[in-house]
Amino acid sequence: MIKQESKLEFGAKIVRWFEANKRDLPFRKDRDPYKVWLSEILLQQTQMATGIKYYNKFIKKFPTIEKLAKANEETIYSMWKGLGYYNRANNLHKTAQRIVKNYQGAFPRDYNELLGLPGIGKYTAAAISSICFNSKKYVIDANVYRVLSRYLGLNTKINKAGSYKYFETLSGELAKGIKETGTYNEAIMDFGSLICKPKNPKCEICNTRKTCFSYINNTQEKYPLKEKIKKKKIRYFNYFAIQNEDFYLMQKRSNNDIWKNLFEFYLIEDKSQKNAQNVFQVNLNLHKNVISYEETTQEVSQLSHQKIYVSFRECFIKGKRDFSLIEKLLKLKRIKKQKTKNYGFPKVIDKYLKYKS
Repeated sequence: MIKQESKLEFGAKIVRWFEANKRDLPFRKDRDPYKVWLSEILLQQTQMATGIKYYNKFIKKFPTIEKLAKANEETIYSMWKGLGYYNRANNLHKTAQRIVKNYQGAFPRDYNELLGLPGIGKYTAAAISSICFNSKKYVIDANVYRVLSRYLGLNTKINKAGSYKYFETLSGELAKGIKETGTYNEAIMDFGSLICKPKNPKCEICNTRKTCFSYINNTQEKYPLKEKIKKKKIRYFNYFAIQNEDFYLMQKRSNNDIWKNLFEFYLIEDKSQKNAQNVFQVNLNLHKNVISYEETTQEVSQLSHQKIYVSFRECFIKGKRDFSLIEKLLKLKRIKKQKTKNYGFPKVIDKYLKYKS
């Protein structure tokens, strides 16, 4: 599958480069599975500088997995603010609790057991098992897809079914003869991040360029190949920020949808803001004079698979009795305005609250 000379050179050269140039990252100080796992979860869909900032914050607050397992869910969501993909925070907490309960606080060494933990997929299981326990499991992430595609001139589309297994096998072939699989995995990821970058790769200082298909053929920008992504789903969120002088009324998202377990204002999904307000008024079944409305503030939330137009309409309730009635009628939670920082919100809600504070 791979030319013999390339096979012999690539893995050794990548590791040699890594030993001279590896990044000084806080979770590399030792091979503690808790720290490796925490860093991998925090760094998903996150820039390294941002991920390190959050890692340092989490490791200071929760230096052991036992402390993380005992943490209040709302504390974790509050600390997660700004990272997005909040389902990761939920899985982080669940996995910590399961490891403390079922494994006495020690991460399982077996790859398949790791896969059975919430939020740990093939990539994270491979990272933990190889870096911490030197198992022969090979990580595949965006960096690895790019490095291997360019080096070998692969026309396999990386977002196609079966591509993960294909690249995993290739990486294993290139790493033959390397004793420390974890070191090789870290090396190829760092190499992709620092040298074989998505744009403007540093080919002039790359020690694999003489056997690199893309360098030889000047096709670096072509790889990796991807199938065209379907159009984003468009949604319209109309939020009603029901409040009095001291409190907001909010709800916790519980459906199997975006932003699960985060708090938000009362929501009506409708393309027409006018229709949404009419529905809101009908749902309350209260006299119009009970509520005073302020102008709508608008935002757009861009997710990987959805584009959401968000509007906020402030609804001030003067009467205490009316406020309590709405709270019960719509099954909302009363949250003190001064305490909102203690809760987890979608980014658009968090931005709105900061603007209003």
